[in-house]
This record gives sequence, structure tokens and C-alpha cells, in this order.
Amino acid sequence: MGAVLLFALVPVVAAALSGAVAALRPPGERLTSGLQHFAAGVVFAAAAIELLPGVLERSPLVAVVGFTAGIAVMFGFRAVGARLEERREASGHTGLPIGLAVAIGVDFFIDGLILGAGFAAEQRVGVLLTVALAVEYLFVGLSLSATLAGSVSRRFVALAPVVLALLTVVGTGLGVVLLAGAGPAVLAGVLAFGAVAFMYLATEELLVEAHARGETSIGSVGFFVGFLIYLVLSELIA
Repeated sequence: MGAVLLFALVPVVAAALSGAVAALRPPGERLTSGLQHFAAGVVFAAAAIELLPGVLERSPLVAVVGFTAGIAVMFGFRAVGARLEERREASGHTGLPIGLAVAIGVDFFIDGLILGAGFAAEQRVGVLLTVALAVEYLFVGLSLSATLAGSVSRRFVALAPVVLALLTVVGTGLGVVLLAGAGPAVLAGVLAFGAVAFMYLATEELLVEAHARGETSIGSVGFFVGFLIYLVLSELIA
């Protein structure tokens, strides 16, 4: 448990770094777009290379159930977050976007559960997921902090990603406790659920935000570079 929680702190450190950088000097629109493309490539690769193949080997039927549940949960939270954001804007409040915070907080907590499940399934899977989450948190945190910059204090900009990232540690602890003795079918369902969470973050958050900021050819290449880097790492950490 202790060793796994230490791994879970790696993404938290990445989120802290992103908050500190954004508080001191927020990145420009084009750079942020390129970084979001890169992060989306890494996260998508984690789902496609690491999670789904292992899931299908364990229990294809349970994988379908877990995948379906993941779709329902992620888009359900998306609807809740959008409604909260509409209420915040209608009331004229500024500061932390509630909808975005809910989406990121839920995603980070689920990431923690998946990390715990990954270590329960295989040490190698857990290590690779840690790498993917560190990259994800670095750029998701940077995106969140860049959104907040100018509307709240620098301290808030720096701390917001860290506070949300701590939900990952909570999720990891629960994942380890609940899934330590789980059978292949249960792990398959949880990892399939996690694959949806990863792909949702890549396609519905990171890439959407990246395109909204202005897409360039170089920035788009970042997606495939991120995917390739994860592919190479998955072969090196064998």
C-alpha cells in the first residue's frame, strides 16, 4: 500500500509543477494547445495500449459492461458539470469554473481507482499508468491554471491543480484496498471503465480545449508524438 501511494504522489507533484508555472507565467494560447495535444496522445495511448488489450484478455463480456458503465458515468458527470457551470455564469460569479472543476475532480478520482487497479493487476501496468497520469496532470493542471490566471490570486492558481490531484491519492488507496484480492473479471471491468475515463479526457476535454484555442499543424503533431512516446516507454518497461 505504501509503495503504491508513493507512485500516486507522482501525478500530484506534476500538478503542483503545472500550477507553479502557470502562476508565474501562464503559457500562450498556441503553446497551451500544443501541450494539450501532446497530453491527449499520451492518455489515449495508455487506454489503447495498456488498458484495453489486457481487459479483453481477461474477460471480454465484463469488459463490455465496464466500458458501457464508463460511458454512462462520464457523460452523466459531464451533464452535471455543464449545469453547474451555467448556474455559475448566470449568477455572475468569477473564479474557479465549477463545471470544469467537477469534471477534472471526478476524472482525477477515477484515475486513482484505475491506478490502484493497475497495480493490483500487474506492477508494470501500474508503473506505466503512473507515467501517463504524470503527463496528463502536468498539462491538465496547466490548462486549468491558465484558465484561472487573471481572475483569481496567484496562490489560488498554483494550489487549485494540487487540491484536485490529491483526489487521485484517495482513489488509489480505495482501489488498492477494494481490488487487492479481486479476480480477473472484476479487474477487467474496472480497467475497461478506466479506459473510457482516459479516452473521454483525451477526446472530450484536452482535444476540445486545444482546438478551441487555435489549432496548428505543429500542435496537432503533438498528439501523435505523445502516443509514440508512450508506445516506446511501454516497450522499454517490459
